[in-house]
Amino acid sequence: MRNNKFAVFACLICFGLQSYATSCLAGGQFAVNCTYSHTKPDDSIVWPNQPGQAMVHDFFGNTGTDAYSDYQTLSGNKLTTCDSKADVSAYWVPQLKRASGVIVPDFAKIYYKNDQPVVPLSPIPAGLQLLAGDHNGTGPKPQINYLCRGGGYTTTAPTNCPVVTDDSGTYAQLDISVHFPDCWNGKKIKPDTSGGDAHPAAAMRYSSMMDYMAYRNADGTCPSGFPVKIPELQLNVQYSLGQDPDLSTAQLSMDPMLVDGVLVPQWGSLYTAHGDFIDAWKIESMQYAIDKCSNADVACSNNIPLYYSPATADVWINGAGATTTTGPSLQVGPGDLILMKFPTPPHTGDYPWDVADLQTLGQNVTDANAVMLDLYGASTNWDDGSTPPTTANCTTQHIGGIYLDSTNQTRLNDVTSYVKNAIAAGEPTIAICMRNNTGTTAVFSSRDGAFSPALFLR
Repeated sequence: MRNNKFAVFACLICFGLQSYATSCLAGGQFAVNCTYSHTKPDDSIVWPNQPGQAMVHDFFGNTGTDAYSDYQTLSGNKLTTCDSKADVSAYWVPQLKRASGVIVPDFAKIYYKNDQPVVPLSPIPAGLQLLAGDHNGTGPKPQINYLCRGGGYTTTAPTNCPVVTDDSGTYAQLDISVHFPDCWNGKKIKPDTSGGDAHPAAAMRYSSMMDYMAYRNADGTCPSGFPVKIPELQLNVQYSLGQDPDLSTAQLSMDPMLVDGVLVPQWGSLYTAHGDFIDAWKIESMQYAIDKCSNADVACSNNIPLYYSPATADVWINGAGATTTTGPSLQVGPGDLILMKFPTPPHTGDYPWDVADLQTLGQNVTDANAVMLDLYGASTNWDDGSTPPTTANCTTQHIGGIYLDSTNQTRLNDVTSYVKNAIAAGEPTIAICMRNNTGTTAVFSSRDGAFSPALFLR
């Protein structure tokens, strides 16, 4: 029941939110799905370097998150439960229980949103620490929303989530959504603590700890003193309730109290819901997400590369042998070919990756049919300046294909084996040739156009 509902959750989150405007597949949005990782009584933001001192938390993302976690430790552990390997950040929420026992979360879906693109977004600064919600909450908060399967989001905590039957089965489900502030003062990246490891007096007042962050204004701009707008994180946690809809006894963990020298667990209502985040995205991947998704008004989902290498040269050669080295587009019709050359991504051993794609923006311009273009290896002793290529630079080594129709859109096409062999051989550059044997004509953006061809490792 826990692994088949990402798509359902992604659409449910788009409806009924009372305090924040959202839309399914919103432009400028990227996201990650992170399955549950582990549970610990740790919190390296509120109780740094003090294991066992915090409330019990459920963690997602980086598998090594504990009381000592910061940007350095998280970046040093490349293991993540998120479906984007570039995201080794830490996400955590309080543990949920009811009379029948603890409820282990299924997963967290984290949206990085740009719902009001009135000013350009900046990348989330490396190591930024965020808190949202109210540890001592007693009533509805605009930053916290609840959803029962089959219903809509609300700021009122439910006491019952009904068992619902649909194509995915018959069961009850609760989702809790936490919205983080999205305007940064450009200075601090974490709360002040006494000596760096003592719990401050204001720690239970999360808004006091977040004095370097603010929520955006109603018009989408940032308040005075918080000039840097970053993506708005929306952390959505799903809990499967099975056939038991009752939430009348539901509680969330709170920090323990010291009684006669012993830490005694404490529990609060669903209104104490909150979330924590430490950014540890690969810096280049976060920059890609901001440039190609957030500020380009493109919904990227989880298609964020670990390594991204735009073309440094691209040309097209028509059937008569004439070479075009400049201009915003590359054309490949019957008898034509396109050559592209890319720097081999550096340090590809730093993060684990499995797939190498050729990323292009293109379409069939002849008709509405879908066609398959062929990709071949190419030699690299050419450029699009003084030494243009000839058809002889395109080899007969078939390495993949591009399936495309009349929609002009970005596409990822597998060239993994070819790229892995080039990296293993220590090749400084990688070249690819494209041929069209379909009788139609396709046009792609060039590196001088709207979207450069690129190698996309993930």
